[in-house]
Amino acid sequence: MGIEKIKTETLRQKVYTQLRTKILGAELLPGEVINLRGLADQFGVSLLPVREAVWQLESEKILVVESNKRIQVNHLTKSQFQEILNLRLLLESEAVTKACQLRKKKAVVRVEKILKNMEKLVGGHSKAYIKKNDEFHQAIYSYANSPLLLELIQRLLARTNPYIYLFAIEGRDLSSAIDCHTKMLEGFASGDSEGVRIALHKDLTDAAATILSHLEE
Repeated sequence: MGIEKIKTETLRQKVYTQLRTKILGAELLPGEVINLRGLADQFGVSLLPVREAVWQLESEKILVVESNKRIQVNHLTKSQFQEILNLRLLLESEAVTKACQLRKKKAVVRVEKILKNMEKLVGGHSKAYIKKNDEFHQAIYSYANSPLLLELIQRLLARTNPYIYLFAIEGRDLSSAIDCHTKMLEGFASGDSEGVRIALHKDLTDAAATILSHLEE
């Protein structure tokens, strides 16, 4: 009757989402080996949905399954990171442009609250900061009313966020990043999409400059 199949697919999707969230939050870092049984125990599921989630993440180049079946978070070369940055600039610029056009008044209050909480994390827990940073960006992008656009952005972020944590957040002065986010909020509040794009580009390119200096071809 199809009911069991729907449940199985839903479980796989839940595992996929949670595993990608771990990578987005830098809980799993490039080169870190992933144990299928350990993940299954952690998620409280059988091996099958974990394997399926890993296959999906491998198809998105977020995970790598090696010939000896060892699974790890994918490494990025300098050129790969630069290519992803270029795509992020295009897609996220489109997202903020649409969001500025379609946002409602209550959207500004929501984004402002996230930024205030983000500011409180400066100098503290870096992984909590990167999660709040993602929440800030995704909150703005969500008002673009374009689920596929957001999904594409999330896939790219899953490949870059571990590097942002390693090289652009941990132990660094984040005052410039907070200033970029403040300007993004101001542009979003006034409907100034160009202002938001300028601040967004500075935020992404400043972080990328630091990261690229640590990567190899």
